[in-house]
Amino acid sequence: MKILIVGAGITGLAMYRKLLHTNHKVDLVEKNHSVKAEGTGICLPANAIVALDKLGLKKTVVSHAYKVTQIRYETSQRKLLSQASLLLSPFDCEPFIALPRAKLYQILIEGIERKIQFNTRVEKVISAYDLSHVTFSNGTKRIYDLVIGADGINSSVRTSVFNQTDLLDLGVSNWRFCIDAKDHREVPCYLVGKSDAFMFYPIADNKIYCYGQISDPDNKYKNIEGKLALKEVFSSYHPSVINAINNTDKIVFGRLKSVKSREIYKNNVVLIGDAMHGCPPSLQQGVALGLEDVIILGDLIEQEDQLFDVLNKFKRQRIERISWVIDTSNKIISLAEMGKSTFGRFIRNMIIKLTGPQNVIGWRKLLKNKVI
Repeated sequence: MKILIVGAGITGLAMYRKLLHTNHKVDLVEKNHSVKAEGTGICLPANAIVALDKLGLKKTVVSHAYKVTQIRYETSQRKLLSQASLLLSPFDCEPFIALPRAKLYQILIEGIERKIQFNTRVEKVISAYDLSHVTFSNGTKRIYDLVIGADGINSSVRTSVFNQTDLLDLGVSNWRFCIDAKDHREVPCYLVGKSDAFMFYPIADNKIYCYGQISDPDNKYKNIEGKLALKEVFSSYHPSVINAINNTDKIVFGRLKSVKSREIYKNNVVLIGDAMHGCPPSLQQGVALGLEDVIILGDLIEQEDQLFDVLNKFKRQRIERISWVIDTSNKIISLAEMGKSTFGRFIRNMIIKLTGPQNVIGWRKLLKNKVI
């Protein structure tokens, strides 16, 4: 087949590597002038490591990562609410790790950067039953047997081909940044306040990834300088949060959004990664689910003779899992909203105390229901 992969992000690069040594002719296009390792840190739960192992990259990625052994939920003043070990079953099957996003990009792109067609945007995809006619930003037109949209939550492929393309704005603003922290003793900690939360997540022995969010339905923080906004939102938090904010210069602002559609493919166009299941990072499944997509779709392409058998089976294997992750991730954001009132905050904190860290509950279910 002649295959087009749109987007050289983490999922697109992984998909290209998966198909690299097959008999198919594969084009990988990226709208930017180069691969942008945007973001700060990245967290990879056990199911992501299983997928990396099948790509032959587990050893390399783990060697550059920080191993996570426990998760803590705390109040805004760092009083423990709940904690869980990641060294006990079922979490002992694979390591839970974190690393700088740029390092993962570097590993994925090694040896294939010259094969990427940069500065090439997909302008239009006309999808017939068994062929797709693709128009690119440079005016060229090409025909493909299969188009794989791996171009993120704001996917141009989804916009061009699928019916339900708009996103659900969850009314939450967020900030991401990293701080230097030599010889720190931090473990991943989620501090919950009122309608806000702050996270410390080590990604190296000397570096910590930080994430903050607040309910902001009117998007009032969009035009406020990052450090000023963070100081305003987290002024009542523990001094360690204030110190972290004071010790950073590069802050990435964003909004939490979620895909509404559950369309996975149409004709011979299929979505993978955030283009298909973009949602809040409540379960740290953005990369993990994308890598699962890559392994499952890549294996089906090699095993099946008919493309529509590939796509039908891919949908059957993915729809329930991705829907559960999207819905659960959105619900966890809703749980944070309970903190707006004193009574709601009490109930929310009691739920965390009684049931444990919410992301750990989700990881346990995902590991129990293995797909690769």
